[in-house]
Amino acid sequence: MFQWLVMSWGMSNIDAIRYNLRMLAAADKNMFASDRQTRALYADGDTLLWFGYQSASDRIETLLRYASETAAAGTDTGIFNIEAIKRDISLLRTMYLIGNDSINIVAARIEYNLTKTYLRYASSQCYGFVNGSWLLNHLEEEDTVKNGNKYRRLYDIPLERPDNNFYSRAIRMTAVDSFYVFMQELQPREPLYYEIVELLKTAPDNQREKIICNIECCRWRQKDYPADHTKHVVVNIPSFSLYANDGDSTKIIRIICGSSKTKSPLLTSRLKRIDLNPKWIVPISIAKGIVYDTAYLKKEKMYIHDKQLGRVEMTDASLSKVLSNDQYIVQEQGDRNSLGRIIFRFDNNFAVYLHHTSTPWLFERTSRAYSHGCIRVEKPMDLARFLLGKDKKDMCERIEYSFTTELDYDDNDNNRKRRSRTDKLKMVNAVNIEPQIPLFINYYTYYYDATGNVVSHNDVYGYDKVIIEALQPYIR
Repeated sequence: MFQWLVMSWGMSNIDAIRYNLRMLAAADKNMFASDRQTRALYADGDTLLWFGYQSASDRIETLLRYASETAAAGTDTGIFNIEAIKRDISLLRTMYLIGNDSINIVAARIEYNLTKTYLRYASSQCYGFVNGSWLLNHLEEEDTVKNGNKYRRLYDIPLERPDNNFYSRAIRMTAVDSFYVFMQELQPREPLYYEIVELLKTAPDNQREKIICNIECCRWRQKDYPADHTKHVVVNIPSFSLYANDGDSTKIIRIICGSSKTKSPLLTSRLKRIDLNPKWIVPISIAKGIVYDTAYLKKEKMYIHDKQLGRVEMTDASLSKVLSNDQYIVQEQGDRNSLGRIIFRFDNNFAVYLHHTSTPWLFERTSRAYSHGCIRVEKPMDLARFLLGKDKKDMCERIEYSFTTELDYDDNDNNRKRRSRTDKLKMVNAVNIEPQIPLFINYYTYYYDATGNVVSHNDVYGYDKVIIEALQPYIR
């Protein structure tokens, strides 16, 4: 089919084609954001990307093949106008044989639709059909509007998005041999993408949308990926698991994540420090409900800290001061501490961490969405050893001693000092992780199990439903 293209174009009138391109641009209605780029490109009718190049037929064939292959990922290929373009190319061949003045209209239509298809394919395959960051960060309204933010931020993974530089480069690539390399660069970088696409081929109808949702999430182009780092940690919320990866070795640890009301945020960061036996500053959302419950505070080894006065009597607690951050409720170190005995710190915008827990029995449950947003780790010592590495054996022993030794306090001592039976030389309060280890908190409802197979997990936070609804115009 394509070998007739250049000969057919040779019979057409360039000025007439440019005129018809301007008409097409003026009449076009946007569906994709990329369509605005196509309209702008042909608004003056001077630009021609595909018309008249000797190598254009090979590039057109490559483009239509790539666009057709997206059907295997659940895409409705009708959005790429593939059949319409092929019909016009066949029609152009017929016009060349019999002669027809409308050849210029058909040639312009081919040129315009090829560019529209190309930019639609490039943007969607490289970045996804929907903006995941915008979608999930406009899902839940805040109880109270803070700093002008109406919605609660749930997704804090830096994503790349198609911009003018991307489209300019894509347009330049049509005229050079790098076009074929560029088409490869557009493919998703997340290795999970290709495994899930394979699952779709044999998936029952009732699983197709869920799989397509995960395919879309794999297209969202992150600025950093686990696969970019030999050693890294991934937390996948729906599988309730932490994956400590080092080359070909992966250790899986069960986790507890945030509840549906206090969802754990999705983010990327670097694990930078391990703290032992931390105190816990109770969040205001919890503190406001217990500030006057003296019996509960004593039972949970909590006390009131005033910014001006330091530690004060429980009778001096003030709800208004707690709400204004002038007073805090603090939980003492020890086994009753909600953070447990060990915490793994990383920079983030939510004051969430990975940490031990005072309620280890919850790990035995299948569904483990119970926390206030932090990630509780079932085997924190295993994670500590992984983060520090094999050459930090002595430090790991000190951490284990600090983690397991009984902490006992003299209730008559206002400073709450440890009794002398603790070996102070073995105790450690904090250890820096050097080098810092990349951390990824993700959300895939199709993800790896202990055997390395990709399996289905429950949609814990209901994100799949939201994403699938947004994808409806683009999938079949």
